[in-house]
Amino acid sequence: MIQERVLSRSLRLMFSGGMLGLLALPALAQDAAPAADAQPMQRVEITGSSIKRIQKEGSLPVQVLTAAEIKQTGATSATDLIQMLPSMQGFVPSSSSVNGGGAGVTTASLHSLPSKYTLVLLDGQRVAPSAIGSGQGGGYAVNLSSIPLEAVERVEILTDGASALYGSDAIAGVVNFILKKNNTKGEAYATYGQPGKNGGSWSSAGLTKGWGDLESDGWNVLASYSHEELERITALQRDFSARGAFFKFSANGKQYYFDQRTGNTEPANITFTDTNGVGHAINPYYLANGNCGSSLAGPLGDQCRFNYAATVEDVPGSRRDSGLLKGTLKINDNTTAWAELVLSRYAMTAQYAPSAQPMGLSTTRFPSLYAKYVTPYLTANNLTIDGTATLGYRSVLIGGRADEYQTTARHFATGIDGTVGGWGYNASLILSQAKLKDTAAGGYSDFNKLEALVEAGSYDPVTGQGASNLTGALLNGTVFSNTKSTLNTVHVGAQHDLFNLPGGTSIISLGGDYSKTRYQIDYNDLILSNSGFSTQPVDTNYPVGGSYGQVPFDAKRDNWGVFTEILLPLHKTLEATVSGRYDSYDKVYSNYIFATVPDATGLIPRLASGEIGNTASAGTYKLSLKWTPTDNLLLRAAYGTGFKAPNLSDVAGANTFNGSTAGSYACPFPGSTGCQVGQAQYDLLTGPNSQSGDAGLKPEKSKQWTLGGRIEPLRGLSLGLDLWNVQIRNQVLSAGVPEQEGFKNPQAYKNLFVNPYPDPAGYTTIAYLLAPVNGGVANYRGVDWDFSYRTKTGIGDLRASWNGTYMLKQNYTVSAGGTVYSDLGKFGQDNGVVFRVQSNISLALTTGKLTNTLTAHYKSGYHDQSYPVDTAVFAVNADGSVGDSVAFDGLWVPSYTTFDWQAKYDFGKFALTGGIKNLFDRDPPFTLQNAGGGNQIGYDGRYADPAGRSFYLTANYKF
Repeated sequence: MIQERVLSRSLRLMFSGGMLGLLALPALAQDAAPAADAQPMQRVEITGSSIKRIQKEGSLPVQVLTAAEIKQTGATSATDLIQMLPSMQGFVPSSSSVNGGGAGVTTASLHSLPSKYTLVLLDGQRVAPSAIGSGQGGGYAVNLSSIPLEAVERVEILTDGASALYGSDAIAGVVNFILKKNNTKGEAYATYGQPGKNGGSWSSAGLTKGWGDLESDGWNVLASYSHEELERITALQRDFSARGAFFKFSANGKQYYFDQRTGNTEPANITFTDTNGVGHAINPYYLANGNCGSSLAGPLGDQCRFNYAATVEDVPGSRRDSGLLKGTLKINDNTTAWAELVLSRYAMTAQYAPSAQPMGLSTTRFPSLYAKYVTPYLTANNLTIDGTATLGYRSVLIGGRADEYQTTARHFATGIDGTVGGWGYNASLILSQAKLKDTAAGGYSDFNKLEALVEAGSYDPVTGQGASNLTGALLNGTVFSNTKSTLNTVHVGAQHDLFNLPGGTSIISLGGDYSKTRYQIDYNDLILSNSGFSTQPVDTNYPVGGSYGQVPFDAKRDNWGVFTEILLPLHKTLEATVSGRYDSYDKVYSNYIFATVPDATGLIPRLASGEIGNTASAGTYKLSLKWTPTDNLLLRAAYGTGFKAPNLSDVAGANTFNGSTAGSYACPFPGSTGCQVGQAQYDLLTGPNSQSGDAGLKPEKSKQWTLGGRIEPLRGLSLGLDLWNVQIRNQVLSAGVPEQEGFKNPQAYKNLFVNPYPDPAGYTTIAYLLAPVNGGVANYRGVDWDFSYRTKTGIGDLRASWNGTYMLKQNYTVSAGGTVYSDLGKFGQDNGVVFRVQSNISLALTTGKLTNTLTAHYKSGYHDQSYPVDTAVFAVNADGSVGDSVAFDGLWVPSYTTFDWQAKYDFGKFALTGGIKNLFDRDPPFTLQNAGGGNQIGYDGRYADPAGRSFYLTANYKF
């Protein structure tokens, strides 16, 4: 019977909870046990509902991955597990931390909505989030790297919007990591893996042990610990990334050069604009020697260009230690108290190109270099300049920049569950905290010390002579920043049977929660320097090649919500669920509020602390229906609304320097003093919208619906399909109007440009402001499917499954009624790709104690990043040399399929598992993107694993 089979394997609950019309998810069903052997079933709570029920009474749109199924995937971390699912797109991978803004954070992201719309829970409880870079969609999300996978009993993934139950930030869905409990056994494991090529090896080991049985002893204590390590992979260790940012390629029967080398190089370039408005670019070393002195630097006209992408990492190295301590006490037959503590320390060391730093040269700033290189050129060519020249510096000989991002997470929760007077109740207190420390681990240098070496004649940054003397100026071990995220929540809930209906007893659930959220960032004085704000120290020093010009951040906000949910068994074949919620968010309280213009001192003063932005409140609801007209057919439908308040960093903070644009552009305002020579990178500013009223940010509103069902036409065959749709209005674009849009239409977005802008490093340029805005409308629509078949053969039990997502729509506007942009099947305006199809196919055969599993992972092809003339694509001359720049419409990036194989032999208490990832050693597909990831070029590290064919072995022992 379908009602029984659907619960025997909760992995296939994904499309319950209200879908109507098509086919639903498979059950991979076991045969139902005979009624005579049936045991009383306890009501349990499943992600997506506040009502505890006997599982066979109903199901939810939740995919459940058990501990055994998690091991079968070969995943070694929560990040690996979640990011390999076909329904996941748009997440932040570890490769984005290689100079891409990831800062050691990895996230979940359902159905290509940005990570901030997917709520990640730990044992059904909210976890302190981490800030996401503007290049990854902005906002806040839980760092998957801090979740201990070894302590997880199962993962429940709700793929339908759940704001009506969980509140803000559950618009896309929910990922709930359920921790182990009431376990009296012990288990130890160890894993080692190694790619066939150099780099990327991994190892892990863990131990779990429980004491006391909750039913017989009245108590249980569970402890778990695990340690994991991952070795880095450098660009030079893989052929597809070793070429870096300069190589020849073929497309449409023609040959081209791709050249995205940067003008910050060693030997250094010098650029300036003369008093006649003519730009000049020279490289004294190249003019004197006819070459650029290094295999990583090559000529372009009279300049040298540096191949930065050949010096980065494809995958950063990391290590994780995590532990769980969980205690449960049965006070009496009706009352149970519990407490759990999760501790995790995750460290990622991400290395990228040597320090690149434009610097101002004048008669007062690096006067010795100005006199040695600029003055003779001006004299020889009878030129004069006003202001400064710009030195395109790079410290190649002291190695690449590296940051160690260390995340320390502490999640404590305690609560009580029970029944009284016919009511089931629960109450909990959650104290969750995440700390992130960014420490310099190589390549960054102290500007004051560098300047002293230059003026003493010990180091010449133009030619690189004396670079060994820079060792004493390195900032290794300097803590650049400390970030602290705190989330404290009180939750109460209760449920009660209401009245009988034709299909059974109706149930009501009531509840509420109150949360206090705070986010703080404290910077080293070097990072605070040159910000232009009164909080900066009185010092012009800064980390060469690093982020600087920042201001401290300290903001907090309280919010509360109440909800109700009613289960209505209208008929023995028809069930309805109605839920509603009301949320209220206070204004943001910021300890750092700044004026918008400098005072008499020339600095922007800090004002008094206080409330900024708007309050936000809304009611949301959801209605779902489930109809089972026959034992083998399930039809479901759901419709609901969602709500999301602007994030803390969307409202609090200040407009600060945020590095350079991802792309190179012609001057947006020709003839202005901030213009750079040729195609160049310009400065970026980032900041909030702290205004109130109509000028402030409005909350986002969403509507979502699902339509689907399940059919089991044959024994062992289950076919599921679900059509879903999400629409978001007033979408908060944390990164503001994308830089490509702004530089394409500078007059239309003139208010977002600061022209001229004094760069903190001492030269004049133009800056573009990325400030949060309420966009127009964003639409997401697709089909999820999950088909499975199970049968017995002459050689064993065969299981087959095919699940995936087909995206039908993904688009957005940056303003109401504005241009519609889309990333669907192409490299989009926001530097992202939404794959039309993602799917996994798995075949498993169990013969006695041996199980073999073969899995195929598929991503469809897409149209790659295009390049206008005078950017990065060049024709090839007849003699094979680099020709003129040409416009290039972009490659077609082909589909990408990899196969994994795993074999497990179960000896009883001991099990041995071996596997091969990427069985046929397929390289990532070739792309020309240069703006979407962590500076890797030749492939896209967000969408493909560069490790190649990899082997692993895992041993498990139960005691």
